[in-house]
Amino acid sequence: MKFIAAILTSATLLLSGCLYEPVHQGNRLNADKVNQIQEGQTKFKIEQILGTPILNSTLHPNRVTYYEEFKDEDSGDMQRRGVEIIYDDALRAKQIRRFGFAQEKK
Repeated sequence: MKFIAAILTSATLLLSGCLYEPVHQGNRLNADKVNQIQEGQTKFKIEQILGTPILNSTLHPNRVTYYEEFKDEDSGDMQRRGVEIIYDDALRAKQIRRFGFAQEKK
């Protein structure tokens, strides 16, 4: 009986490694949260909304990038989207560039 339990446990562990888990790289960006950020907001406020940026540029200390890359389950295509924020010397958002998000219909 112990032998059968050991075989079943081993088979379960081996087969669990065959499950596919899609890889999601970067920040998890929610379009609603991305739309909440506006020029003039402080770096602290933006980080409360979006979290820690994935990229802080050492050459451009006032520029941060939030970026994510994932496989779309419906189409199977790789999706890339992100937000690049440039802060002024007072650490308020001076320029916000969003890319890869669907445009809202007005």
